[in-house]
This record gives sequence, structure tokens and C-alpha cells, in this order.
Amino acid sequence: MLEFIRRHSSSIGVKIFLTILALTFVFCFGLPDVIRKLSGKDYLVKIGKVRISPAAFKQERAKKINMLKSSNRNIDEKSLTSGILHQIIWENIIDLASRDFGFIVSDGTMKEYIGGMHMFRDERGRFNASLLRNLLYKLQIPEQMFLELSKKEIKSALIKAALKYVAITNEIDLYTSAHLEKRKLSLVELNPASFEVKEKPSVDKLMEFYRNNSDLFMVEEFRSFQILELSELSVEKDIVLAEEDLKEAYEYAPERKERTYEEMKTELSVNLKQEKLHSRINEITRQIEDTLMAGESVENVAKKFNLRVTKVENVNGQNKNAKSQEVLKVSHKNDIISIAFSIDEGTDSSFSEGQDDKEKRIFWLVHLDSVTPKHVEEFEKVSDKALQEWIKDQQHRKALAMANDFVAKINEGGSLEKLATENGRISNTSPAFDRSGAVTDDKSKKFADIISVIYKEAFSKNKGDGSQKEINGKIVAYQIKDIISSEQNDSKDAAKYRTNLSQEMTDDLYQELVGYLSKKYEVTINYEMLKESTEGLDTSELGEIF
Repeated sequence: MLEFIRRHSSSIGVKIFLTILALTFVFCFGLPDVIRKLSGKDYLVKIGKVRISPAAFKQERAKKINMLKSSNRNIDEKSLTSGILHQIIWENIIDLASRDFGFIVSDGTMKEYIGGMHMFRDERGRFNASLLRNLLYKLQIPEQMFLELSKKEIKSALIKAALKYVAITNEIDLYTSAHLEKRKLSLVELNPASFEVKEKPSVDKLMEFYRNNSDLFMVEEFRSFQILELSELSVEKDIVLAEEDLKEAYEYAPERKERTYEEMKTELSVNLKQEKLHSRINEITRQIEDTLMAGESVENVAKKFNLRVTKVENVNGQNKNAKSQEVLKVSHKNDIISIAFSIDEGTDSSFSEGQDDKEKRIFWLVHLDSVTPKHVEEFEKVSDKALQEWIKDQQHRKALAMANDFVAKINEGGSLEKLATENGRISNTSPAFDRSGAVTDDKSKKFADIISVIYKEAFSKNKGDGSQKEINGKIVAYQIKDIISSEQNDSKDAAKYRTNLSQEMTDDLYQELVGYLSKKYEVTINYEMLKESTEGLDTSELGEIF
């Protein structure tokens, strides 16, 4: 073909053919690039006037992949693409901002920065240029690119260093002091059962209490049902294998060419028996379900199919009935209760598989006999219980009244310890605890439940303030006894927290600054070019860069 074109290159036909071929390449392969350049869309990322080409992005991505492969790390291409985009955008934003801020990185600073890197020092701790060159060669990074990246890192560090002193010094002192502050409480636990109730309610008053607190006299739903069990052993003993069945099974066995019938006879017998057993159980259980559905009584069905029947009376949803606990001594009792409470009165469940008390396989279903709905017990039947509940309510009211009286007097300047003594109550002092409720005192277990409920509220109050909470059936009145300031705590903890908080606040400010600068320099991502540059990688879930 090429030889023919060379011989007849001057002919009109060949010239027309070559022109058409050239136009085809332009329109199919070159035209999109031409249109992008003419429309100004030939970039992948644009930061201000800086344009990052697809070729530069591909090069950066390839280097990153090579670095990850050399370190035997897994590569998540979506995360990698997002990470490189972040890196490119941040580096160029910081570079543009540093120019506006007037940051200049001198040769002396570069020398000191690179020379201070531990990876480039020899055994004596001196800078070794060969270590630097070896690393650049291994990563395939030109020296000039490494210097440019180092300059950007220095500029970024300079900006971060400045942010440490931008309106956060006072806040760090305040947060550190607040974080390390601890508190102690004076506590009085009032047990309602310790309050005496001398008065007796009238019938009308007790009836009113009964009506207003009907939930206290609510009777749960109870169900009575029967469990029908089919034992695998009872079916298995009726399975008989004929010699013809075994020989037929051998004819269909894949191994018959390598093994004789006698060699496989035992194995065939076991497998065939299991198949017949499985088939027979399925047949019997289906017949039982059909017979029950036709209206046959449980007693007749049990006799006909030789089933074991277990009766369970008046069980609630949590299986708290003492008698049922004795009856349902099987591994699947919770499944039985669950199914019994999921079917309607007079109906049957499907068969389920379980184990009996001897861990033998059984197949069972539930027949629901009766349902006692959830209801409020009649007053005449629960009058004694109503009286006891009324007494408990009065005791609770007395305990709550005393706690509220304590709190009122505390907030008028009184002392909880003194008030407790005057009322014949015992006060305690809690161990010191911090804002998270954590304590260091080994004796804190006694107060762990109380502190876990109160600690957040306690840090919203001042010294001497008080309040009350109901905790584990008791009403706890408390007063802020002592506030331990950060100056009294371990200085090492304060220094560590200050350092970490300073770093967190600096990083937050830095991100805010970069986010602001990204809008100032108008960061634009060409997602069409990004998709092409990542060879069809789905970029729809990359999300916002900032």
C-alpha cells in the first residue's frame, strides 16, 4: 500500500486520498484538542493564572504510584487522584500567597532546611549529598523540582508559624485552663424507702391514684401454646436401603471408573440414607402442616405421626413464667417464644429445626391455643397493690421535697453538709473529676454512677451552687464544694494539652486560610480533562476540594 502511494504520489487520486486521510485524523483525534485550546479549556486545574496541564498531572500521579508500589502499599486510585489534586492546588495557592505576602526563601535557608533533614545525614550526623542524589534518582525526581517543592514546604511552614500568633494565644490559655479544671461535690443520697408515710388514703383517693397511674397495674399479654416435635431418630429407624438402590447409586457415581462397588458400598450407603432421610422428613412435615390446616386436632395429629407434644401455659414475651422455664429446657426456647408471639390464636407456625435436650436434631412447630391480651387489672383485684404503689409515690414525693428544699437553701448561701446534719442525713464528698467525668481516685467506684450523670451539669455551675438528680432510684442533692484550677494540676499535662491544642488550632486556621485563598485565586477544576487523564476513573464521587 505504501509502495503504491510512493509511486503515484503525483496523481490526483492519491492526493485526494491523503487529504481525506489527514482530515479524518484532524477531526477524529486532533480537533478536540484544538477546540479546547481555542476555548481556553486545555488545562486540568487552574489556580489564578497558573494552569496545570494534563501531562503535568499524569506525571505527578505516575510518580506517586511508583512511590507507593516501591513501598508495597495498597493503591486506592480514587483517593490517590483526590490527594494529588489537593496537593497541586494547595502548593500553588501557598506559592501565590507567599509572593503576595513577600516571603522570599534564600539559598542559605534552603541549605539549612535540606541539611537538617535526618534522611540526608550520615552516621556522624553530617549532611551527605550522595544520600540526597540517591533518593532523587530512586524517585525519578529532578533536582530542580525537589528544590521547588522544598521552597513551597518552607513557605507553608512560614505561614503556619505566623498563624500560631494570630488571635489564638489567649484562647489557648483559656481552653487549657478550662480543660484541666476539676471539681468536687458535696452529696446527699435520699432513698425514698427511708421516708415514713403515716397517713392512709381514702378509697376515693386510692381509686383516683389507680386511674391516674394505670400503667402500674397493666397486665402483660400472655400466650398458651403447644409444641409439636418430630424426632430425626424416629424417622431414621424406618429408612431401609435395598441392594438395588445402592447399585443404582453406584452407576451414577463419578468415581465408579476408579473404585469398585464394594469399595464404595459403605460410602454410598451413608450418602443415600441421608438423602432418603432428608426427603422423608420433608414429606412428613408437609403432611403434618396440611393436616393441621385442614382442621385436625393437635392430639390426633400427634398420635397419627408419632409426635412429642409439649404444652406451655401463660408465657409473656420475655419468657418470665417460672413453669415455662422448666418446660422449655431446649437450646431454641427463645425462637419458640418469638414464633409463639408472631402467629394468631388457633393457628400453626411452619416447621423449624432445633436440638432436643440430648442435642439430637428435631423438627418443631408451634400451635397457638389462646391469647390473654394486655389489659389493666380491675381495681378490686389490685387494691392491695394500689395501696403499696400509693405509699411508694408518697415516699418519693417526700424525698423529692427534701431535696428541693436543700437546693433552695443552698442557692441562698447555705451549706449542704450542714443541712444534711440538721435533717439527720449523711453527706459525702466526691473525688475530683474533670470535664469528661474521669477521676483518678481509687475510691471513685462508689460515686461512679453519680458522677457519670452529674459531671456535665456540674461544670455549668459555680462554686457553692447546687441541684438535684434522680439516680438509680435515689434522689441525689449536690453542691459544688471545690473548683480545682489548672494551676493546681500537673504542669506536664498542661504543657502537653497546650501543645496539642495549639497545633489543632493552627491547622484549622491554616485550612481556613487556604480555603479563603482558593476563592481569591479562583481555583477551577476541569473534570472532563480530569476524567480523561485518569483513564476513565469515575470522578463523580471525588467531592469538593474545599
